[in-house]
Amino acid sequence: MRAALAQVGSTCPEANLIEAQRRVSPPPDRQLRSPRLALPPGSCDTHVHIFGPQARFPLLPSRRLDVEDCTCDDLVALHNALALSRALLVQSFQHGYSYEYMLNALGRYPERFRGVASPAPDITDGELDILTGAGVLGARFAYPASPTIDAALFGRVAERGWQAHFMFEGEAQIAAWRDRILGFPNMFVIEHMGNPPVEKGVESPEFRFVLECLATGRCWVKLSPRFSKQPVLPFSDVLPFIHALVKRAPDRLLWGSDWPHPNYFEPMPNDADLVDLLPAWIPDEQTRQRVLVDNPAELFGFPAY
Repeated sequence: MRAALAQVGSTCPEANLIEAQRRVSPPPDRQLRSPRLALPPGSCDTHVHIFGPQARFPLLPSRRLDVEDCTCDDLVALHNALALSRALLVQSFQHGYSYEYMLNALGRYPERFRGVASPAPDITDGELDILTGAGVLGARFAYPASPTIDAALFGRVAERGWQAHFMFEGEAQIAAWRDRILGFPNMFVIEHMGNPPVEKGVESPEFRFVLECLATGRCWVKLSPRFSKQPVLPFSDVLPFIHALVKRAPDRLLWGSDWPHPNYFEPMPNDADLVDLLPAWIPDEQTRQRVLVDNPAELFGFPAY
């Protein structure tokens, strides 16, 4: 098992420089309240992160972002208030290759959580077995964390039957990873709708690539307002993209809150208000049921509700 990385001592000049350059991520809105929208039973938040307690699960010493403790207990309390009963834990850049915190959460809530990890290229088969047994079903490849996809690891996770989850933004990043993404033989997921530039509209090359991925029949897309250029709700500039996806492939869409919204420096929304955007995104109740309950149950192996 890959243990959490030890903190670098303050006597290291390089560590001091990195620490001085870190940004401090604003905390989430911690007011717990119920949304106006009554979510269907079995609803799943497919993009959340857990941080800490950092005294037990320290973050990567060379990280570029400091975040408050946003623990498994915090997440469960939030989701209980929102009436979300399931979630996909997504490994953050701030953890590096350390996944001990995820194993802890999956062990505590095996029916509630599934996980997507960021395995090191030299991860052993035994470690992959441990992760699989705990409820990890995919590997995350995030361009901002590492522009290079290790070919051997890519093949190993595919052979194991894992999914691949991709985070990228912009034409250059798409060009660098296009063949890898389209060539992945298993199910794969695009985070944050591929972060298309809203100012270029739904005909942009970036959004057309997302549609090209959907056309493979193996791709799933997470609906998200994260690429909005508007600083506050309702993030209406993302609506044309969401409606285009809902029209094109409602059976392969997911929804993710991105709690606790790391690296977000606009006014922090309350997560109940994010849930209340869903009727404008997906007006049809049966389609919302599909996106929130049925699709994640199918893709992540949750029991039918």
